[in-house]
Amino acid sequence: MKRYKIVISGPFAAGKTTFIKTITEIAPIDTEAKTTKHNESAVKDSTTVAMDFGRITVDGENVLHIFGTPGQFRFNYMWSILGKDALGIIVIVDSSAPDTFEDAKDMVNFFRVKTDAPILVALNHFDGKNGKVTKEEIRKILSLPEWIPVVDTDAKDKESVKNVLLQLFNLILSGS
Repeated sequence: MKRYKIVISGPFAAGKTTFIKTITEIAPIDTEAKTTKHNESAVKDSTTVAMDFGRITVDGENVLHIFGTPGQFRFNYMWSILGKDALGIIVIVDSSAPDTFEDAKDMVNFFRVKTDAPILVALNHFDGKNGKVTKEEIRKILSLPEWIPVVDTDAKDKESVKNVLLQLFNLILSGS
């Protein structure tokens, strides 16, 4: 059986853990800890401190291992560890959180330098949040080159998550 590694990254509270929990066929493995910083605890109670892990069986011969990174820069050593030998990278950006866009830009640039794997930006549209940006706007904000696609997603919707993974695989297969 062949195993393929995909990394899901993005700023704090962008939807990485939700993305993995939505698609995994196993009970996800996570390393959640209570948030300790005031600006983080105002957003959510816990955060990933090492990684999230999920698995998808593609067919009888191929399995995807999906690793989620922590979103805060103080855990960036995990970005390098998890990014090693990755087949592809998805950077999730919360479309309603402009205060995280600079972090997302830094993450995309981090992976551009650290890996040759294709990168895709998934613009997450959580239900009921205001201030959403479009794919074209986030491309400009993150200063993305044309070869990095931006796709809309809802990390809570299985079909939407599958679509993002399929688009990443198209990139991988095309050698981008």
